[in-house]
Amino acid sequence: MESDCCKFVKKCHKFQIYADKIHVSPTLLNVISSPWTFSMWGIDMIGMIEPKASNGHRFILVAIEYFTKWVEAASYANVTNQVVVRPKMNGVVEAANKNIKKIIQKMVITYKDWHEMLPFSWHGYCTSIRTSTGATPFSLVYGMEAVLPVEVEIPSLCVVMEAKLTEAEWCQTRFDQLNLIEEKRLTAMCHGQLYQQRMKKAFDKKVRPRVFRKGDLVLKKILSFKPDSRGKWTPNYEGPYVVKRAFSGGALILTAMDGEEFTRPVNANAVKKYFA
Repeated sequence: MESDCCKFVKKCHKFQIYADKIHVSPTLLNVISSPWTFSMWGIDMIGMIEPKASNGHRFILVAIEYFTKWVEAASYANVTNQVVVRPKMNGVVEAANKNIKKIIQKMVITYKDWHEMLPFSWHGYCTSIRTSTGATPFSLVYGMEAVLPVEVEIPSLCVVMEAKLTEAEWCQTRFDQLNLIEEKRLTAMCHGQLYQQRMKKAFDKKVRPRVFRKGDLVLKKILSFKPDSRGKWTPNYEGPYVVKRAFSGGALILTAMDGEEFTRPVNANAVKKYFA
């Protein structure tokens, strides 16, 4: 009788849709490596930001170059799907977003002047050493470290040494820096590959495989941020849906029970098996 009760509860529809969300990844980590500088970019959006800036802007568009980790950021009042497409990235852009937001949070005064702090946060990000490369994005792009404003006001050793150079000597020094930039980038690439190996090893230890096949019934996580009329009683999952096609990378094509197909694939992280 106990076994029958367990099977009955396991197949209960409400029990399944109100179950806790599964946060453990079902697939191994696939790392993305950029072959060289400015060959791969990732784009993401921060927003909608409340309160809006004094100039009416509510969004920050962030683009990051995968090799050097160079970041470009700009604020906008409105953004549509036609302006930016948000593919599922590997976390690089999301990490950059988080760091930029942290910098802005520490600099804002009235919370409506955040758009004025955006260039300073960008500068701070690009002149800080990134763990994944072991170097600053600025040095990997230009071959030298940026001279900070404080180094001009209170001359650093670098500024003092360069002030003594003649124009010809300064040009030769700069030429030597540019000649060494390829070696610096190769060192950063090797550092990044070792870093990715460590990250993958740590991530893969926590993976709990969940295999989905064509015809399986699944529930999908409710990921919408729109207010729900059910409030606190909103379930964690919706469905069931039918797996129409399963890809090796963890992407799934789902259809509703009436045969209507989803327009976009769903990641295996967002679904779990449904017991009918």
